[in-house]
Amino acid sequence: MKLTKWLAIAGVITLAAVPAASEDLPFLKNAAGHEKPFTIGVSNGFIGNAWRAQFVADIEAVAAELKADGDVKDVIVVNSTSGANGQITQINSLLSRGIDALVINPVSGEALKPVVARAVAAGVLVVVVDNPLDMPDVLNVPLDHTQYWGIETQWLVETLNGKGNIVAIEGLAGNTANDWRVRARDEVLAKNSDVKLLASVPGQWDQATAREAMTGLLAAHDNIDGVLIQEVMPEGAIRAFTAAGVPLKPMTGDYVHSYLKYWKDTPELLSVVVANPPGVGADALRIATELLRGNTLNTEALVANPINPSYKNTIVVPEPYVIEREANTGRNWCTETTKCISLDEALKLLDGKPDNYSIDSFMSADGIRKHYFK
Repeated sequence: MKLTKWLAIAGVITLAAVPAASEDLPFLKNAAGHEKPFTIGVSNGFIGNAWRAQFVADIEAVAAELKADGDVKDVIVVNSTSGANGQITQINSLLSRGIDALVINPVSGEALKPVVARAVAAGVLVVVVDNPLDMPDVLNVPLDHTQYWGIETQWLVETLNGKGNIVAIEGLAGNTANDWRVRARDEVLAKNSDVKLLASVPGQWDQATAREAMTGLLAAHDNIDGVLIQEVMPEGAIRAFTAAGVPLKPMTGDYVHSYLKYWKDTPELLSVVVANPPGVGADALRIATELLRGNTLNTEALVANPINPSYKNTIVVPEPYVIEREANTGRNWCTETTKCISLDEALKLLDGKPDNYSIDSFMSADGIRKHYFK
């Protein structure tokens, strides 16, 4: 069963693919007219955690491949450590170096819109990765956050046999990805009225904050049957359960090595993990390069902008893995691009990696052409 069909069954309203003529896509005007070899700038708005370090490492790996092919002269990667102002300064510096394309993971969408508009006006192809912008003349390449929390919410509903009380710990309030995930969660719960959301609090994608939040939730509610929580934070929530002397409840999990090892060693823990890979940055770099090469985008792969649906300028990259203790390939969300694997298979993918390493995935050049180009 295809993902779109599962989304309809689960009650999750996904961003539908909408065919569009190339002349209706403002972001394509800056894909043309660039001469090989290309220079591509990459602006990463934050470098303070292991996920972002992998994000950059994956980009650098693909950059080396592209340079070896000869079509790309240089990929200049800059990382901001001083918020939006620092990222704006770095983007201006990249523009002064005559880049052909800009791949950007914005630390703040609104703050960066003026400098992104400046890049567009200068003829630079702009590809926004991970955190979409509601601007018509950029191409957005985010992961599928409807999948991420839609699948995890549906798993928790089914694990509770459609009835029970749950609490949720979100990421960063106001962040595009978090808001997108919350909408997916709410749409699943709206179809399952016997599962009650007792409370939903921010955890800031931080283990210490999540531990405090879970401690407060356990103190306020003695009838919690399940925990819906986003990545980075589950181990913090588990520490809160341990400190309170409360048995673990079914809980959505994290795709880092440390969590997966803990899950393996804790047979009483019921969990599921949807991998949200750092490799999406490498996918965006490949897409930008294919556009600069003059290859024709398959407009049927475009979906509505998650912030402003009137723009059809978004390629949503599917989540690559759904992990359960035992692989359940009969799940409705298992597809060619979203593989359902076991916990042991996931651990094998991370063999030899440090505890803070995330399960990762990015497409080959052939995969990008197959899925997104004609």
